[in-house]
Amino acid sequence: MWLELTLFILTVVLGLAAVEQWSFYRKRAWLPGPASAPPFIGYIVDMVKRPFDFYEEQRRYGNMSWTSILGRFFLFVNDGETMRKVFNNMGDAFRLQLTLSAPIMLGKDKNIAYMNGPAHKALRKMLLPLFTRSALGVYLSIQEATILEHLDHWIRSRGSVDTFVEMRPRIRDMNVHTSYKVFVGPYIKDDAMMENMSQLYFKLNEGFLALPISLPGTTLWYAVKAREQLIDILKTMVAASRDHIANDGDVRCLLDVWMRAVKVADVMDEGEEAAEITAKHNTEEEIAYHLLDFLFASQDASTSSLVWMVQLLHDHPDVREKMVEEQRIVRPNNEPLSTENIETMTYANQVVREVLRYRPPVTMVPHVAVKDCQLTSDYKVKKGTIVIPYLWAPQHEDFEEGTSFRPDRWSPEKRTEAHGKSFLVFGHGPHVCLGQRYAMNHLVAFAALLVTRTKWTRKVTESGDKIIYLPTIYPADGCMVNVQPA
Repeated sequence: MWLELTLFILTVVLGLAAVEQWSFYRKRAWLPGPASAPPFIGYIVDMVKRPFDFYEEQRRYGNMSWTSILGRFFLFVNDGETMRKVFNNMGDAFRLQLTLSAPIMLGKDKNIAYMNGPAHKALRKMLLPLFTRSALGVYLSIQEATILEHLDHWIRSRGSVDTFVEMRPRIRDMNVHTSYKVFVGPYIKDDAMMENMSQLYFKLNEGFLALPISLPGTTLWYAVKAREQLIDILKTMVAASRDHIANDGDVRCLLDVWMRAVKVADVMDEGEEAAEITAKHNTEEEIAYHLLDFLFASQDASTSSLVWMVQLLHDHPDVREKMVEEQRIVRPNNEPLSTENIETMTYANQVVREVLRYRPPVTMVPHVAVKDCQLTSDYKVKKGTIVIPYLWAPQHEDFEEGTSFRPDRWSPEKRTEAHGKSFLVFGHGPHVCLGQRYAMNHLVAFAALLVTRTKWTRKVTESGDKIIYLPTIYPADGCMVNVQPA
């Protein structure tokens, strides 16, 4: 009996493996990639143990390649032109996937990343007032104050010149504090509340790469619980801001800008459909979820870029000196940052764009094909395929000397077609980053204040130039730095 049962199970397993491999054979068509894939698990072990090498191996196959992860067929896209097709959705053929756990963690029916079509377009239009020039000016003063507060703390706690501290957790803390203060600052009662909200966000973020199993005690379960607590806190803040603006209070943060826009919209005739969409997304709970979207979008990518900023400016003293010289011209007396003088910092903006290109914080943006789609003239994507635009590839392959850090490539006289078509770090199409100017301002503000208020030395380690995924990319040693006053 046991022999028969064993043979039956073995037959079923081999049959399922054969069906899987035949499915991959049909989907891959002419695509380059591995000759075959381990049944059921695919190359998940390689991807987890050495992610950068794994993605680079896929890139070396060519513009498109295939692989298998946990029994799913994955299509890697490495050229900018095809990536833009995926980002454009091609007639609603693709949906953002992010990670397997992200829909559970963030709430698939609530998160803007998972919305599409007219409802998504209407929501983005409703959010545009949050990122106007005047609104960005409000945020910039908060960003500057928070960055300076953290720079001063780094200097006060610097220790001796031989003391080197990992910058990744320091910048992570600065970033989450900045986001909270910009988004809901006046409604955070004290430092204890800020610390609690920060820890809740970090707990939420741990679920991003967790297994998609939300059972008590699992990482994803704790992440969902953290989200629920954050939503409850943010809902009370939305109500408080609504009351503040209703009583003609001043605009002090993004949430106040939002409530002011809602107040104006309430007295305007926008039409029945627009009014319905506005009403749906202006409840305390909906606004709280969208605030969480902004918080999530403003954290990992910016933290990665700021860490690389510290490392690259140290490793390229000529670039750092040019930035200092520009600051002496634009802000000779360390004048406060403003939308006006940020825009005149031509070289600082070039440096930021080059940091984003050279070390794109998000190297891949997973999508899923929701229907068959003719992606190129000679390849048709099958429904259910996981499509991975690998952003690292065009950032390095489509630019002259792309593996070199050269901010001057962004000067007006040196711009090429690649600057418009292959610089995809903010995405493209209907889901292009809504807050990209806010993000740019944050990176430029940090760089301007860093080079004028501090001097720093990086400890060169064996792993300092290696890349790790957390899930955005960082130097493997976290960037070990000693910060001194300028």
